[in-house]
Amino acid sequence: MRLRQTSHLLNDLGIPSIPDGISDKQSLITSIKNQIYRGTAVAHIATKYCLAADMTGDGEIELSYVPTAEMPADCFTNPLPKPTFIK
Repeated sequence: MRLRQTSHLLNDLGIPSIPDGISDKQSLITSIKNQIYRGTAVAHIATKYCLAADMTGDGEIELSYVPTAEMPADCFTNPLPKPTFIK
């Protein structure tokens, strides 16, 4: 998981920090924080979920909600109108 790699890199550089994972899906954040896994047939999703739940429980990462309109990663993952992309 990239957050774990980022955390290790910052610690190696002498900058202790807890990376912040952001999502626009409140149900995902709640299920990870409460370690409620509803199951899936897709193995890589289950693996990532369990890793995120373990890292959150251990205090290695923090998860927070960001409204969809303010999601910074959207410019990399979604086609956006020019004003939204520039913002």
